[in-house]
Amino acid sequence: MEKGRRGRDLRIGDPERELAMRLLGEHFAVGRLDVGEYDERCRQVATARFRSELEALFDDLPAPRPERAPEPQAAVVPRPAAVKIALAVGVAALAVLLLIVARQAALVLLIPLVAVLWFTWRR
Repeated sequence: MEKGRRGRDLRIGDPERELAMRLLGEHFAVGRLDVGEYDERCRQVATARFRSELEALFDDLPAPRPERAPEPQAAVVPRPAAVKIALAVGVAALAVLLLIVARQAALVLLIPLVAVLWFTWRR
């Protein structure tokens, strides 16, 4: 396991690094960090890859500190309205197609019946 990494630590991105630098700036502004400490911690923030690396930079500082991001969860993706509409149109088109086929089948069955009745009547 890499140095500074605990458990299922998540990777961080630029927004998390920017927040950490801004918070370090606040601590520097009120005198909790001297110039050397501020500079060193900002360099560490710039190279940090995991949230635990950022948290370690704030262990000896009071609030404000970066908040731990919630663990990602599998999101339930709702169907967009367009998908629902497309599904409804597809079902309606299938129903119309079935009605047309049923009607055509009835006509196909009706033609031989008419022919039989025609020839029987003519005799």
